Amino acid sequence: MSIEYKERTSKSLSAMGNPVRIEIAFLIGRQGCLNVSQIADHFKISRPAISNHLRILREAHILTSEKKGQEVYYSLDCQYIEETLTVILDMVRNSSNHPCAE
Repeated sequence: MSIEYKERTSKSLSAMGNPVRIEIAFLIGRQGCLNVSQIADHFKISRPAISNHLRILREAHILTSEKKGQEVYYSLDCQYIEETLTVILDMVRNSSNHPCAE
């Protein structure tokens, strides 16, 4: 695994270390493509705070964004998330084959 991939994976996992960002990702996963206002309607925090969380998730490749007219819509970057989780799952599966000596 390249250092670039490790850094990108680390950034993604760090981004998901916040409960609000986890909830945003699950919300978009359930409802599909949403704009900032639609996302903010589900939270009791300011729109600028939501925008900051969305920026972090986008920079971490958890979300993608697309501008449609005046609005920016966010969706999950399913391919990247799946690739990242597959690498982690493979690591876990391989480590279970090499238990620590007792």
